[in-house]
Amino acid sequence: MLIATPNLCLDRTVRVAEVVPGSVLRARHVEVTAGGKGVNVARVLRAFGHTATIVGLAADNDRDRLLSLLAAEGADVVGVPMPGDVRIAVIMHEERFRRTTVLNEPGSPISQATWDDYRQAVTDLLPEQDLLVCNGSLPTAAPVGGYGELVAAARAAGVPVIVDSAPGPLRAALASGPDLVAPNLEEAEAAISGDSGHVLHSSGPDLAERAERAASTLVELGARRAAVTAGELGVALAEGDGVRWIPTVPVEVVSAVGAGDSFVAGLSLGLLDGLSWADAAARGVATATASCERVLAGGVDPARVEELLARIGARA
Repeated sequence: MLIATPNLCLDRTVRVAEVVPGSVLRARHVEVTAGGKGVNVARVLRAFGHTATIVGLAADNDRDRLLSLLAAEGADVVGVPMPGDVRIAVIMHEERFRRTTVLNEPGSPISQATWDDYRQAVTDLLPEQDLLVCNGSLPTAAPVGGYGELVAAARAAGVPVIVDSAPGPLRAALASGPDLVAPNLEEAEAAISGDSGHVLHSSGPDLAERAERAASTLVELGARRAAVTAGELGVALAEGDGVRWIPTVPVEVVSAVGAGDSFVAGLSLGLLDGLSWADAAARGVATATASCERVLAGGVDPARVEELLARIGARA
């Protein structure tokens, strides 16, 4: 399995008592790890004993630190060089309210030449793969159709491809016919409407219905399938024969950061094990739910996933 996740970063996970706007905050604990949506996907795969190759851009400044953190985890990484700084993501966990706030930096801009190098690195590895996952935002100044280019390359190589990205790149990839797109509800609606999606939120009593409509619309716009996640409610999966709802089960949430990535990882594992798209999506829901019980994005217990999968199957 190949993971195209160009916008790698360093995650600074900070524990504070409470986030008080306009005040000076003192961290109780700080942990720095390699980050990026594709890194979280690979983390889940390794928990299940599977390996995947990550292809990412490793900016010259802090390149050694980023790659050493990934190597320490046991990740298989192709780090395509680029000028500039490795971007930072600050993840603040409030102990008092058990809330999580994430600030994602944009990172250094890249040139067309750097993107061409990146696209070639992914394309060169495609013939040996059973699945390509295009995961995460694109770097600043990357072509918005970048993932669409990778989808086209994968289809030419006969490799199924999943796309989970920000609204702009996701929408641009639809015309290339990805086998599955897997946005959350806010990202899906922003991709459909053309909104920026820079500030994402959802509320209201009709989230499940909105997710089902969004999944159907994404298929109409070119995706072969669409799985739209709606947080604690579950996932709407649209295929050629309609939309089905895959519910989740309630758990005590420690952090939902990376839950969407865990969904993609669990679904990918199901596909690699020969499951149908619907059964693979159910495994993805169980994996995402298990990840919410951990602080580290991409951290899951395989035994817990199996337990939750049995409960989800009973509700479906």
